[in-house]
Amino acid sequence: MQNEYAGQIIFVKCNKIISSVNTKNKTENIEKLSDNIRKNGLLQPINIRPVKYGLYEIISGQRRFTACKLAGLTSVPCVIMNIDSKISAAFNFIENSFRKEYGLFEQSDIIKTLIIEHKYTIDEISSMMSADISEVINRLKILHFSGENRIKAENAKLTFSQCVSLLKLEDTEYFDKTIDAVIENHLNDFQTEDFVNKLLREKRNTVVFKDIRIFTNTISHAVEKMKSAGIDAQSTKTETDEKIEISISIPKKNNYVIRSRNT
Repeated sequence: MQNEYAGQIIFVKCNKIISSVNTKNKTENIEKLSDNIRKNGLLQPINIRPVKYGLYEIISGQRRFTACKLAGLTSVPCVIMNIDSKISAAFNFIENSFRKEYGLFEQSDIIKTLIIEHKYTIDEISSMMSADISEVINRLKILHFSGENRIKAENAKLTFSQCVSLLKLEDTEYFDKTIDAVIENHLNDFQTEDFVNKLLREKRNTVVFKDIRIFTNTISHAVEKMKSAGIDAQSTKTETDEKIEISISIPKKNNYVIRSRNT
């Protein structure tokens, strides 16, 4: 919907402005901001866009708008922007995410919404955020955290880097316990990555060891086969932390006869 005052700063009555579903309203220190507006006025206009019935929807500035109403203002300075809901959602996300209005998982939820509801591509979001595509993908991946682990991570203020490191353990039995360990031990980004990688190495070693056991069982089975065929084969096995050593002894002369069949 177009507006002739687009790009200009004009005063709009508060009862003509509605909140956007994409606009997050943070109430921390709202009274302090309201007192400052009451004394000095609103220094930064609110960005709005025209919608139906002569109303305007907030693109960005919800917190300032709430503070203005608390300060008793009946109209506020606004910049009118002729943009659709898709661009509005992106604009709101970019402004507020850089100002840390959103938490880590909230940002990821919004990125998901931009993709599913507003049809943005990962490439477009990557450009918006000035970030690599891999970062956008990882921000979506952390949504795999369970609700309980999300709360743990948010309360402990785990960083994005820590959450990405933890994702490496997503399909293992270590995942939940590792989050607890990272939080309880107050690990930083580097320590978290190192801890996760150590667990992964141990997991790989465990898998390899199981494969080796299958292999050694195969050797033992082969020795038994030779014995059943009349070959006096013997095997010995020694095992240390570093290796498994198997020796097989087969005598050159045996008391057995190889019979051939006449065809």
